[in-house]
Amino acid sequence: MNVKLLFRWLFLLMFGITNAQQITLDTSLVSNEANTIDEFWYWSGGFPVLGTGFTPNSTVTVYDTDPNGKRWRDFTGTVDSQGKFSVKISAKMRYSVKGAHTIKATDGQGKTASAILNVVPEANAVLEASVSSSVLTMSQLETQGFKLKIKGLEPYVQVKVHLFSPNESGSELRPNDQKIADANGEFEMNINMFTQSYPWGESLPDTPGLWRINVSDFNANGHKGYVNFRVLPNSPSPTNYCTVQQQSNFFAPTPITSFEVVGVNSNTSSASSSLYYEDFTNKIFDLTAGQTYTVKLKGKNGSSFAADTYTLFIDWNQNGILDEENELVQEGYLFNSTGEDEKFTEFQFTVPENVLNGNTRLRILKVVSATTYSMFWPKGACGYYYSTGQVEDYTLNISGGVTDPGCDFICPADINVNSLSGANTAIVNYDLNFNCTPPTNTSCVIDYPGNNFENLMVTSNFSTVANDFVIPAGKTLKIDKIIPHFIRFSYGATLAFYKDNNGKPGELIVNYATPTIESQTVIGNTSNGAVYEIVIKLPELLELTEGKYWVAINAQGPLVSWETKSALSNGTTAFTGSGQTWTPKEGFDGVFKVSYVCEPAMPEVVLVQGLESGADFPVGNTIVIHNLVYEGVVIDTCVFNVNVTAILTTAEVVKNQVRFYPNPVKDFLKVSYDKEIQSLDIYDMSGKRVYSKELNRKEADINLSSLPSGNYIVNAKILGEVKTFKIIKK
Repeated sequence: MNVKLLFRWLFLLMFGITNAQQITLDTSLVSNEANTIDEFWYWSGGFPVLGTGFTPNSTVTVYDTDPNGKRWRDFTGTVDSQGKFSVKISAKMRYSVKGAHTIKATDGQGKTASAILNVVPEANAVLEASVSSSVLTMSQLETQGFKLKIKGLEPYVQVKVHLFSPNESGSELRPNDQKIADANGEFEMNINMFTQSYPWGESLPDTPGLWRINVSDFNANGHKGYVNFRVLPNSPSPTNYCTVQQQSNFFAPTPITSFEVVGVNSNTSSASSSLYYEDFTNKIFDLTAGQTYTVKLKGKNGSSFAADTYTLFIDWNQNGILDEENELVQEGYLFNSTGEDEKFTEFQFTVPENVLNGNTRLRILKVVSATTYSMFWPKGACGYYYSTGQVEDYTLNISGGVTDPGCDFICPADINVNSLSGANTAIVNYDLNFNCTPPTNTSCVIDYPGNNFENLMVTSNFSTVANDFVIPAGKTLKIDKIIPHFIRFSYGATLAFYKDNNGKPGELIVNYATPTIESQTVIGNTSNGAVYEIVIKLPELLELTEGKYWVAINAQGPLVSWETKSALSNGTTAFTGSGQTWTPKEGFDGVFKVSYVCEPAMPEVVLVQGLESGADFPVGNTIVIHNLVYEGVVIDTCVFNVNVTAILTTAEVVKNQVRFYPNPVKDFLKVSYDKEIQSLDIYDMSGKRVYSKELNRKEADINLSSLPSGNYIVNAKILGEVKTFKIIKK
């Protein structure tokens, strides 16, 4: 034992002299629990990371890796002369990935330390908010709207509802109307395009995209919740994309000055441009499905103290909508750039494998954030933006993906039906049809590739060679060709297929004595001669189900050899034989392809919202949405309404009527209903309102003694609906 080394370590431990670095997450100002922060405080202000034991006077970098393994922004600071630092960090977005995040610090000399941060939902976000339709078109928002429901409130507490459009501008819905929860702590209200709010006024912005509703109450705990809904454009089209504009002229645009897909194409533009929107769709970027690309962006900052963020909107399915769930890339950000300096933001994105081939739209949205830490990442590609920034459109040309089958989705018109007398539902049947370009069969292959002509195996008229292949479970293939690699030219061949018998050829399925050699193409050379890809066409389609099979070839020609490899594809070696007896060729496996007819996939109609045809639809309006899906791509969407009108029984008709008497009335009119009457308005026959009163009770006596004799129309407002009846004043 090294006694000196032992005493040295004891000395260091006793006196606490150590060079080990560590970090502490100081969440004390926003959380009562160590190393824990809720998602709102993490985004809005963040917290300091404190470090000790790092290299004095060096630069330190601190960053967060979320539970999905995604690394966020680098925050930098300086280590002091004592090896300490304090660097404040924050979350990327308002709603973070919840769970265990890894915070790591690294200095210029490679010293590192890490700690675990637990990101939790907001403690007071306990209200359950829901909407009757999570997706609707702009016209449906105007005509039907939807119902907002809130649960988890205190009984009779006052409720506040804020609506946020896709550009994150917000307005409080009908702030002057008192909204009160019922005795069960629940609240409902109808919302449509013409719901009044402040500051929007008499109507909501006509902006398609993802909207958010924030709900809260006025109790001491300040409970809150939120729910999203999507507004679709009425007739989305890749030839008519929605527009995006700057709301006012108070802020001059701060341009995007350079956009580059590394190794593909790039575009530069002026830092002094006065245009908020610039059309560069004549710039085409050729991309391949499934590939990952690096993006570099430059731009003039709109603020000296906060970041500009860059969001890419890409219409992968070419349906005319730019901001669907998988079409946003929100990664880029820049601080304090003139747009003409050397600063740039760089990030990667991946083209989906099932993207549609052809030209599609890319939109880049640059906006300024409010603070250094709370970055602003909008989800809307359309409508109005109030801040400085800029928008650019480009064209992406996609290859290697899915070819659009050119389908026409035939969407039914709105359906109106009546229920049976006294029933609360009605059975509704509807048809959903689509017409597509007639598909054609194509060829697919099971490929057992070679290894640069590793081995040769003679397969002439003196020897038959069999190699195995596997048809996947659940598949039935119609085999049309076998494509081996031969050394030297062949002028004929026999071809036979066998079932598998414990890893060797078994029962004969079929033997083709004179199949057609369709082509022989030179694909390389060896010292023994040229290498040919031989296409042997079967006389007829051979239909085989899942399992292992063997194909045996006897090639005719001088010293013809079958290319083989030593890495066994299915764990099974090749065999030579006569069809009756077989001898294994240890360590050899043939290089070949099994060609089969690919029957084209057909589009599938998928229910997104509402009910299937033949279902019991409830009384009221139901928005029904179906997607037409092809090879995993949504290529069209059908949206329509089903309106069920209740046919009431006689008793129900009486129950649902406002009761009023006497009629004709001289002085006092008694009015009652089974539910609370919010207000009463009376109009003369010219349409002039002559009486108005807030009631908020089930029955009331209305003094009409001052009204002149004549006929009047009474409107009673009940739960947001208006019930009308006629009275005669004596």
